[in-house]
Order: sequence, then C-alpha cells, then structure tokens
Amino acid sequence: MKRLAKIAVVTALAFSGLAILRAQSVAQIDYDSYCKLADVTAKREAFFATTPENRGVLVRTQIERWRDANKARLSEVQLTFLAELLATVTPDTYADGPKGEEARQKSRPLAAKSAELFSRADNEAMQPNGPCIPKAK
Repeated sequence: MKRLAKIAVVTALAFSGLAILRAQSVAQIDYDSYCKLADVTAKREAFFATTPENRGVLVRTQIERWRDANKARLSEVQLTFLAELLATVTPDTYADGPKGEEARQKSRPLAAKSAELFSRADNEAMQPNGPCIPKAK
C-alpha cells in the first residue's frame, strides 16, 4: 500500500512538473512584437504558442485598433456591433475544453452578423493575422 502511495505521489509530482514546464515554455507576445513577425505563418505559430489570455489581448487589440482607425466611416450600428463583439473576446474564447467550446459557440452568430455589416476586406482586416495597425496618437 505504501508503495502505491509513493507511486501516486511521484506520478502527481511528475505531471505537475510537466504542467509547470509547459506553462513556462508558453511565450507571451505583445501586439507590436506580434506585428513585426515575418509573415502570416509566423503570426499563426506565435498566436497558438501563447496563452488563451494573450490570444484574447491580441485579438482585442487588433479589433480596437481597426475600429479606431476606421471610426470616421463606420455607422452607429457597426460601432455598436464592434462593442458587442469586443465584449465576447475573452480568454475563454481561446481556451481548450468545454469552456472554450461554449464560448466559441456563443460567438458564432456574431461572425454571421459581422459578414452582414462589414465587407469581406474589413472582416479580414479585423482578424489577428490581418494587417497590423499602429496605435492611434
């Protein structure tokens, strides 16, 4: 019995150690550094190598900067929609497991609404691998 308890403790420690190593190996990247990456492939790799929280920040920043850069030409309906969209961009949106899937299911109707309100080019520009937008002064 003592041997089984020791094995259980060692196994638990090994798994917790792997979790710590995995957490330490996850790269955090800020929006401006992300923008300097060479191409869409590099951005995609960096995006998926980071935490759900960091992914949420990157997506929110892209949408916010796109909104701010295009505000003069957007309608009130579009601006209201963007506020609604931004409210749904949370770490859960990019999390694994049931919580992440639930968040993604809730956001799917917004993708259809976005397609109605914005051109294809606008929708592509709002994506995290869209063209980077400098911070408004």
